[in-house]
Amino acid sequence: MRDQSATASSDFVKPDFAAVQKEAGTVDARAALALPVGQELAAGRPAVALALWQDRTISTGELIAAAEARCAAREPRLHTFVPLYTTNHCDSECKMCSMRKGNTRMERKFSGRNEILEQLDILYTHEGIRGVGFLTGEYQDKYTRLSTAFRIGWAMRQALDMGFERIYFNIGSMEPDEINVLGEWIRPAEPVTMCVFQESYDRETYKRFMGRTPQEVPKADFDRRVVSFDRWLDAGFRYVNPGVLVGLHDDLAAELVDLVAHGAHLHARGAVVDLSLPRMRPANASRDTTRVTDDDYLRMLAVVAFTCPEQRLVLTTREPQEFQDKAVGLAGVFSPGSPDVAPYRADTEAQNDANTSQFLVADLRRPRHILSRLQANGMRVDHFVDPASLATVPIS
Repeated sequence: MRDQSATASSDFVKPDFAAVQKEAGTVDARAALALPVGQELAAGRPAVALALWQDRTISTGELIAAAEARCAAREPRLHTFVPLYTTNHCDSECKMCSMRKGNTRMERKFSGRNEILEQLDILYTHEGIRGVGFLTGEYQDKYTRLSTAFRIGWAMRQALDMGFERIYFNIGSMEPDEINVLGEWIRPAEPVTMCVFQESYDRETYKRFMGRTPQEVPKADFDRRVVSFDRWLDAGFRYVNPGVLVGLHDDLAAELVDLVAHGAHLHARGAVVDLSLPRMRPANASRDTTRVTDDDYLRMLAVVAFTCPEQRLVLTTREPQEFQDKAVGLAGVFSPGSPDVAPYRADTEAQNDANTSQFLVADLRRPRHILSRLQANGMRVDHFVDPASLATVPIS
């Protein structure tokens, strides 16, 4: 992160891992695990998380059970949103991403007004979805950045006015003038969540995958990206969703510490925080692979869910149904859908074409089928109304 001397006091500063490691050595991990729901140790959350991760006398199963008990106290237990990619044009060159500018195999697409409204209608009417996330690439030119902020702000307003109850958006890092343009369409009290995944908090890994200089490669600006949430909060908004791409950086413990620290910082500023830990999935013309085992991944999710009980983990259909069933008790947000542009159809599953999608998902069942199955298993899902329960809505 930026040096503290060069940063506003409210900005996030990455913790010193050696200091966190030292503090973690004083944490009794089993005592932390035995605490009643609602109680925490005096140690900092990053240190507690690191102690739980490293103490292998505690099984992953024990961690999951303890974390699920804490998560069960939240209301609502689970809510949902579905991603809606409005374009796959991008000026960045992230090596693990199909949308990178230099990927000549990508067929570029862009959704105009009518297509965005049509997609929203399909999600609302045919899928019963009341939460949506708008996504684009990230752009270098200031005019394009401001235009994108205006366009996504408009799309948010349309969704809210249609009756969508929760909005997420992921359009890259944002500066104050870009936030102001987007903010002309929404009110600070409305449930609109900024998603700006850091991908990796390790600077060298970040440079290796996102680029070493921000000239012509906007996502290469590590500092602008990591303080975007602080700029969002400075403007009066409350909802944020930081994240790491699990498997991008080899040191999972370091990523865990930094993500928990970032969430704690934002929570201390009064933010409503969701946390994302997506696992790498195959992408077009890239060497992206899933390198983290199921057990390590589940352990990481359980540690974060236990340590940050008021911060909801986002689980997506990047993972297959079998893994979803193992992890859904740790999640606070379940997000089914496709990373293709305008992929939803009224009468069939979503498209996930390798030539137009950011990556390939493991589960392309229709959102209403996935979410209704969760409800049938006894889990209430907010921001979803099963169309099968509405006799007046035609079911395709």
